[in-house]
Amino acid sequence: MTTRVEIINDFLAINVKPGTTIQDVVEAAGSALPFGCRNGECGTCVVEIVQGMEFLSPLNEKEKKVLKEVAVGLNIQNLRLSCQMKIEKPNGVIRIKY
Repeated sequence: MTTRVEIINDFLAINVKPGTTIQDVVEAAGSALPFGCRNGECGTCVVEIVQGMEFLSPLNEKEKKVLKEVAVGLNIQNLRLSCQMKIEKPNGVIRIKY
């Protein structure tokens, strides 16, 4: 069982198993989505989850802190750090825009 991850900006889609990180998906798909520290501290990899938030791991404390700093004035409800997200559930579609 897999979940389909679509990276809208790059017109890419890949089917992956639960437990896979979005960072792994992006690198395997050849996306141009930028990464900085890869540790959830710099905010370089902020993305908008257009669809499928329910298939992802919950927002962690690192994400909450960084998103409050880098997304000032924006609605952070659909924003995530792609280096911190993991696919948790199968049989879904996750659409990401950066």
